[in-house]
Amino acid sequence: MTAKENLSGTDTGRASNSVPEVDPIFSYRTSGGGDIYVYIVQSEIAEFAIMTYDDTSTEFAYSVQTMTGYPHLDAKNLVFNALSSWPVKENPFRELKNDKNAMRRLGEILNEFEGE
Repeated sequence: MTAKENLSGTDTGRASNSVPEVDPIFSYRTSGGGDIYVYIVQSEIAEFAIMTYDDTSTEFAYSVQTMTGYPHLDAKNLVFNALSSWPVKENPFRELKNDKNAMRRLGEILNEFEGE
């Protein structure tokens, strides 16, 4: 999956605005027009998944998850942490959480990156 592909069935036509040197491993276009991205960052001792929301003018991280070796659990934890971090009622992460196909695909993608 490239930065331009996403699971909501639309082509964003662009990579993340805020993190151009790192390609997201997952993107999801919300009905509000913003994009949810997931990045993998590797350190010497662990892998981390970072979930952001880009409203087309700014991108902020709402969840950071240490990869546990259980990718579907990591996917759920990423989304639930982002849900609780969102500051207002209209929460784009709720849309992702309720999309079973997207959540399954996020778990599959995280599985591809576990232990690389």
